[in-house]
Amino acid sequence: MKFIDKALRRWRVGVALRAMPNLVESVFDIGCDDGYLLRKIKGEDLRLDGCDPRLSIKFVSSNSRLLQGFFPSVLDESKGWGKYDTIFALSVFEHFTEGDLKKTSQKISELLTDKGRLIVTVPHPFVDKILDSLMLLKLIDGQAVEEHHGFDPESLVSMLSSHLQLKFRKKFQLGLNNLFVFEKH
Repeated sequence: MKFIDKALRRWRVGVALRAMPNLVESVFDIGCDDGYLLRKIKGEDLRLDGCDPRLSIKFVSSNSRLLQGFFPSVLDESKGWGKYDTIFALSVFEHFTEGDLKKTSQKISELLTDKGRLIVTVPHPFVDKILDSLMLLKLIDGQAVEEHHGFDPESLVSMLSSHLQLKFRKKFQLGLNNLFVFEKH
């Protein structure tokens, strides 16, 4: 991961963490990669779990469980996950098809505690053009950009609304990224 990749991730994770409630006991990170977000969350007794098809670490803490695979199907292979106060999906849903996202919405609702939060970031579709240019110049690695399919952030609310309620949203990174915070209703 190059400097610009790391700087953008640090910015994205910082924005997302500010949307996390203060009192949580359990967190799940969809697309946890190297555990960066989970390692930023402090608390010895917190359960910090996650999954990623490109998982590059074994554990984050003694209270963590990480699986290599795609959400939500990877959870079907392993039982006993329990409920989570907060679920993160940062720069993940633009890789999902609409059908997968609807299935994901149901599984997230099952995994969230009452009033639990789903915190999501998704880029504006124009970002793909910027990423292509930055990759051409070898300034970023641009992980799995080929999986993007022109995902429209505006469609996220309607795709998740059958199971989750939008609490707030905002744009950041010069308007090129979107933060959505949903709550289980």
